[in-house]
Amino acid sequence: MDEQLKKMIDEVCCYPDGSLERQKALNRLLTVIQQLPGIYKSGHQDYLEALNLTWEWVSRKICAFEARWPSLQQSLVIWINGYLKWRIKDLYIPDSNYIISLDRLTRNDEGDETSLLNILPDPQSPTITLDLLDIKIAQIQENQRLSLGKRIREYIEQDEEGKLTASCLRKNPECHCQLLAMRLLIENPPHKISDIARELNISNQTLYSHWKNNCLPLLREIGINFGYE
Repeated sequence: MDEQLKKMIDEVCCYPDGSLERQKALNRLLTVIQQLPGIYKSGHQDYLEALNLTWEWVSRKICAFEARWPSLQQSLVIWINGYLKWRIKDLYIPDSNYIISLDRLTRNDEGDETSLLNILPDPQSPTITLDLLDIKIAQIQENQRLSLGKRIREYIEQDEEGKLTASCLRKNPECHCQLLAMRLLIENPPHKISDIARELNISNQTLYSHWKNNCLPLLREIGINFGYE
């Protein structure tokens, strides 16, 4: 495997950035790398987002990778995991740019509609602390994120406008973005690209390219339309 990986990495790096030849070689390399044992896993609901960011980083930085003892394969996995773990760690850090208006309507513990200002502790109270405010706001942020995630999930599952199923491989219409989103993002545990490709009788490279170039941009657009940034 070390020899195969070295050959594939060398092939990617011999082509200029942005060239079609480099992209094809890179897709072949990523297809192999994604199947390597030892790639770090996480139970976080947005794990695949961190993983996709990692593959994008690998695509940009692969030529800077330096193999170390005991093997190229092991050092490559360690190198990838080093970045991936930081991206997963980011998922657990509250978004400091996510600002909530105190006048924004929400629901209290009884389910009644009210404003955030009304359910926060009295700022004049001697017992109020910034920690309490932070905790309450963090709880509301998390509830809103979960609600948004649920709405996006329902959109993917129903695909009433047909956008996801319409984005498919011309020679294999069964390989559409709704199926891939369900298998890779929603089902738990997520399926492997290689397993889906085998089931649909297409190559890993073809499926991965369709997912990366067509499905992910479409899903980002859908998320933005729902207010996800």
